[in-house]
Amino acid sequence: MTIDVVVRDRHVRTVSRRLVHRRAVADVLLTSMERESDSAFLLSAQLPRAHSYFGDHTGPAADRYDPLAVVEAAKQAAMAIAQEYFGVPYKVSFVVRTLTGEVKQARAWTIGDKPANLLMAMRIPRVHQRDGVVVGLELAMRIECDGELLMSMTGSCVWMDPAPWQALRDAARNRLGLGPFENAAAPGERAPAALVGRYSPRNVLIGPPAVAGGTTRAALVVDTRHPTHFDYQLDHAPGTLLIEACRQTARAGLDRPDPSLRSLATAFKRFVETDLPAECVAHVTESAPDRTTVRCEVLQSGRKTARVDLGFTHPPE
Repeated sequence: MTIDVVVRDRHVRTVSRRLVHRRAVADVLLTSMERESDSAFLLSAQLPRAHSYFGDHTGPAADRYDPLAVVEAAKQAAMAIAQEYFGVPYKVSFVVRTLTGEVKQARAWTIGDKPANLLMAMRIPRVHQRDGVVVGLELAMRIECDGELLMSMTGSCVWMDPAPWQALRDAARNRLGLGPFENAAAPGERAPAALVGRYSPRNVLIGPPAVAGGTTRAALVVDTRHPTHFDYQLDHAPGTLLIEACRQTARAGLDRPDPSLRSLATAFKRFVETDLPAECVAHVTESAPDRTTVRCEVLQSGRKTARVDLGFTHPPE
């Protein structure tokens, strides 16, 4: 069943970059939003046919839209809905707690002669409040393009005003024996771009991997000059960076070429500090001729900070 919507042009301009916490207008994907009921919203977004990060892929993936670009559109949708309809001020800091996504088979994944115009139907099954103030949302989304279902997603996010946010960050750093944040560590050596399905070394987010006994380990490479992940300066590694680093680590350990992402399930437990080393660890949990499931964890100072489960499909050999 496709999204039931009155036909009209929803993709003529982007929303304000402030609603999606971006500095670069070019990276705003969200184009419109409207409220259908207290807990239902209809949004639209547009994926560009070429992008220095989301479009930088080798092999068959070069001719397809990246599912993680759709994840970015969904993240922007959640931020915008919170600010526009739930009274959340612009100055807050957003934190994604959980995220799941299932990639559907659809012709619309193939890059054609025009950008991909997305329709996103969002439901809010639960609103979190503290002392009568909304502080978080749980959401479910159905994302279509040209009448075809591309992805279904669920997730949860929270936000904080500057003072409690800073207190939370200070406490997290104190537990690691760190003082106030000053500067991120310099990026370490990167894995070969082709090994992780990229052309540009700048988009490689892991170091040279070590594969042994079905487990792949790689240092996390955090480059705070990256224009997509650090469009504005952060004192921690964002969740979108961790997801892609895990995808690259998983891919580096697979013995079959050109894996295609079919599912993801994430849980972010702790901040990943940018001035301490961190490591991605991936191991295969399920393997079949046409698909593989990989569990990835991000470790820092001996603690698990994030879990990212990834499902891949493989082309016929």
